[in-house]
Amino acid sequence: MPMKKLLFVIPPYFNAADYLDRSRAAVLPAFTIPYGILSMEAYLTKHAENLAEIRLVDLNVTLKRLLDERSVASYEAVFRAEIQAALAAFAPDFVGISALFNSSFGYVQALAKAVKDHDPAIVTLAGGGLPSAAYQMMLERCPDLDAICKGEGELPLKDLIDAEDPSALLVSHRSWITREGVAAGKMPGHSFIADLDDIPPMNYAMLNLDNYNNRGIDKRYTDQPKREMAIHTSRGCPFLCVFCSNPSLHGRDVRFMSVERVVADVTRMRDDYGMTVLMIEDDHFFHDKERAKRLLAAVAELGIRCEFPNGVAVYAIDDEVAALFSRAGVSAVALAVESGSDHVLNHIIKKPLKKKLIRPAVEALRKHDVRSHVFIVLGLPGEEDEHREETVAMLIENGFDWVHVYLAIPIYGSRLYDICVDNGYIERPNNDDFVVTKAVIRAPGVDPEKLEAFAYETQLRVNFIENHTMKIGRYDVAIHYMRNVVAKYPDHAFGHLYLALCHQARGEAHEAVRHAASALEVFATNDWWRSMAERHGVGYEAMLAPIGGALATMAEPIRLAG
Repeated sequence: MPMKKLLFVIPPYFNAADYLDRSRAAVLPAFTIPYGILSMEAYLTKHAENLAEIRLVDLNVTLKRLLDERSVASYEAVFRAEIQAALAAFAPDFVGISALFNSSFGYVQALAKAVKDHDPAIVTLAGGGLPSAAYQMMLERCPDLDAICKGEGELPLKDLIDAEDPSALLVSHRSWITREGVAAGKMPGHSFIADLDDIPPMNYAMLNLDNYNNRGIDKRYTDQPKREMAIHTSRGCPFLCVFCSNPSLHGRDVRFMSVERVVADVTRMRDDYGMTVLMIEDDHFFHDKERAKRLLAAVAELGIRCEFPNGVAVYAIDDEVAALFSRAGVSAVALAVESGSDHVLNHIIKKPLKKKLIRPAVEALRKHDVRSHVFIVLGLPGEEDEHREETVAMLIENGFDWVHVYLAIPIYGSRLYDICVDNGYIERPNNDDFVVTKAVIRAPGVDPEKLEAFAYETQLRVNFIENHTMKIGRYDVAIHYMRNVVAKYPDHAFGHLYLALCHQARGEAHEAVRHAASALEVFATNDWWRSMAERHGVGYEAMLAPIGGALATMAEPIRLAG
């Protein structure tokens, strides 16, 4: 039987047009290591008898290059040319398009067509969260796509690569679905690896790790040398949060790597690849709390820093866990709170969390010098203004180090998607708009235009105007976040304003003057920022006056010019 080649392609996670337009100041989010593809490569390389080679093209990297070059040339043509060059150089038998999010949908057909235009005999496949949940729609709207894998791909791809008749296998296999299968009423099912230790160590050398090195949430380390690498020590989540599509990809039964295997992998990542920051990206790290504590204690011996960027369960954090975090080098965790309203948590999201648990968790983390971030989701059907105000009050009361406010996205495979479709709530059906900064849901109590403004102003209020770390005099904490903001968004007036105040409080006069001048310049020339200051009672001139005479000599010409 001839040996087979497989090319993985990752379409951009984001709508390229939102970032390549010269008139916008959007900053491309950091990319996470394509852990799923690395896992499949490791498993297939060991277990697939007829596999010759696997390669990867990540178009997020291409998109970042175009953004760095400020290129507004046709990105579609650039993507197509890159794929066809890879096809010509590699000559794969299969091309697998890995699409995680709704926003990747618009690229799939174009990529599949580029493959078929190059060689119609290449079998085009898709997998990941989006195709797993929306396989029928994707096969209907992507005519150049041959088949879709339901859920995790290690076992289905092994069976496909080793099949004598791949076309027949795609029709008969429980985890593959084709148009023929859809027409026959087939419902694809998962094929899971029960013991994650069966997956061999991953080949990080197939990536340029420098492309995946800026996802950290602890902004103390933004400008410091580091090597971030990700791990998923478990798969699956038993909860059914309304906005989550996890069950369509990993199921509800949680499967684990052994603690010993995790330690071996992390040690190898540190020693062979220079990792200094371990990004633990489990969907539910504390499903087995005793295992989680054993793992943290073991990682504490490895001399690395850790972060939890995906969100951890608040109810699991007590003084013991916070102390273990600190011992294990955990510098920052994101807390999966989502709402400050018990009604929204319990009756809309269906999340087993009570608000009273949040403050003790934050205080335990602060006691052990672990930064606390929080994820908030606004705009769920059934959420009212009073619930959103409860959320703002909760954010101010609990004193997180940084707050991330997102807008609800009806992800394919989530209960939220079904609710929105059944009730006609999706305001903008274009999948390019299905990102956390755009409101696409219009439902009773949810106005998309007002919601986008409310979400942004909430972040201004809790991260700047009501910044907790500044209130308690921890300017050493606040300053790193403010620096990160102005580095990404040089015209962020509040960022410069509060950064100037941090520098002033620390006795750093030169930097205080510099950022005060920048703040005044933006306020003088930008009507919107002045309106935000007026709306929220931010008297920026009076706030900056104590910085001193050096500011006055710099600021007066700016005011006159404005």
